[in-house]
Amino acid sequence: MNEPRFDPMFHVADERGAFSKPYSYAFGKVPFVIRELFWSASARGAVRGMHTQLPPAAAAKLVWVSYGEIVDVLVDIRCGDTYGAVQEYRLSAAQGGALYIPAGFAHGFQALTDGAVVNYAQDHEFAPKCDAGINWRSIDHTWPLEPTVTSARDDALPSLADFDSPFERTDS
Repeated sequence: MNEPRFDPMFHVADERGAFSKPYSYAFGKVPFVIRELFWSASARGAVRGMHTQLPPAAAAKLVWVSYGEIVDVLVDIRCGDTYGAVQEYRLSAAQGGALYIPAGFAHGFQALTDGAVVNYAQDHEFAPKCDAGINWRSIDHTWPLEPTVTSARDDALPSLADFDSPFERTDS
């Protein structure tokens, strides 16, 4: 599976709250083996990203929200005619579901609610020497809220135009 995919999977809400299953092997038959799990909590308006991990440690991600709401943004960084294409998804705890992000996409998000909790499962361990990304200001995207806080690391990432991508588009 070489393209991002959102799947609502199983999500039930009632007077008690909600119950959700963000991943199952049946999720598009994605051969996804979880190697690491991460989570972040973000202030409303915060932008995190646009991150990727380069080969030989390139990682696919499964992303879901367990509290609040975000706008999740992907940028295709695979060499070819789709390079730089931006996709946006709204993810929330109330909606449930998960977003599968294959290697070859830079990933970031903006918290739309205070304290939004974003969970990430990766199919490769984090490798600091392969950590990379593109500057969130350099992509063709309008954030729904005025960005309130970013990190110095994210602000120092190269622009999309200056990013030397090792990823190739494969249509299989």
